[in-house]
Amino acid sequence: MKRTRRIKILYGLGFSSMGIKDALFQLFLFFYFSQILGLSGTYTGLATIIALFFDAITDPWVGTLSDRWESKKFGRRHPFMYLAALPLGLSLFLLFTPPAGLVEFELFLWLCFFSALVRVALTFFLVPGMSLGAELSDDYEERTSITSYRVMFSSLVGPFLLMFGLLVFFKPTEQYTNGLFNEAAYSKFALLCGILAALVILISTYGTQSTIPSLPKPKKLSPSKGIAATWKTLGKALQLKSYTSLVIYIMVIYIGLGIGMVFTTYFTTYFFELSEKELALLPMSSAFGGLCALALAPAMGKRFDKKKSVIISTVALGCFFSSPYLLRIANLFPENNSPLLLPIYFITLWGAYTSLWIAISISNSMMAEVVDEFESHHQKRNEGFFFSTMSFAYKCTVGFGYFFAGLLLDFIAFPKQVTQIEQVSQESINGLGMIGGPLVLAIYLSSLLFIIYYPINKESHQLIKNKINQ
Repeated sequence: MKRTRRIKILYGLGFSSMGIKDALFQLFLFFYFSQILGLSGTYTGLATIIALFFDAITDPWVGTLSDRWESKKFGRRHPFMYLAALPLGLSLFLLFTPPAGLVEFELFLWLCFFSALVRVALTFFLVPGMSLGAELSDDYEERTSITSYRVMFSSLVGPFLLMFGLLVFFKPTEQYTNGLFNEAAYSKFALLCGILAALVILISTYGTQSTIPSLPKPKKLSPSKGIAATWKTLGKALQLKSYTSLVIYIMVIYIGLGIGMVFTTYFTTYFFELSEKELALLPMSSAFGGLCALALAPAMGKRFDKKKSVIISTVALGCFFSSPYLLRIANLFPENNSPLLLPIYFITLWGAYTSLWIAISISNSMMAEVVDEFESHHQKRNEGFFFSTMSFAYKCTVGFGYFFAGLLLDFIAFPKQVTQIEQVSQESINGLGMIGGPLVLAIYLSSLLFIIYYPINKESHQLIKNKINQ
């Protein structure tokens, strides 16, 4: 059945929590623990890898459990989505509120524990929420529209919140000419983020509760058999070319994104030497990109079909993200004191994020077709399992991006706890340019080696649906 715009908006709103968490992690987490608290880049990156072990367990478990959950009032997905709200909000706050006087290893343990808690709490919303999106419609083109709302909200709220945080919580003072070095501001801002993340989840979950009667009903399966079936389902899924090509593509994209997220503050502070007010404007490029993708992703999917649209947008996002650094290396980008620097940098980021959100929107809707293909072969849908792998791919590879970023920081010998650009060697700054340019471009373009093998298009999907109906 067709879904109203109101339901799509309420559904997508909950994924603002993902954008809030990503924005907080992107701009502040690595910088806070490394530059403010003095934790080494390798330790900071290693903590994210350790947290992934919890995702490896909880993502497929929550997905499989929600596939088989039965509740007359709350359905399969909504109980888990409600459960995520308060733990996510609280853990976001505590992550940025470590006790004073911790030695480096104790600080490392604090980061490990609470970053894992944030990830697990987010799993309880993301996996059932993404599965719900696939169940809201079985229409090939409307699925892209639904995922576009999801991606739009995940990219829209975070940038506005970041801009507010930079202008209010991290504004320069007499003591801190660069507000990012104000240690006390991080805990206060994290509290605001935690409250908002919990609130949007509760509003979204309640707002989509009316769709429960029209959603597919679960197949009865005992809990023990359900756990064993997870591994069996994975083995069957890996036999599908559509599944493996799509998941590996997503993984590679998120590795590049993870590295870029970690280095955002380093790029803007040390490579381009932007002020806090200038930095506050940059997240808006992501928000504008999400709004553009909301309109362009369904249109491109309809015009070019989904796989070709993903390929086009992937090439574009790689070129846009890397172009400021490649042009600076070639001495073709405005100098740091030029009035043209900020507008040109903003435009390239706007193009990059528009292309990124188009690719993410369409690739997420493609997973719903993979679920259909799996059902046509095995007479089971398992949305929760399939979208748990998408969730894990996102968190795993962003985590690996953080880990690699930590190694790269140490590799280019970037100093810790520096407050002035003069304290950073030119070699380290040049290293940032090589990471933002050639390395990031190579990672994004390498993802095309996998998505080109995705076999489902609109015509083959109709055949799949016919087989399911028979």
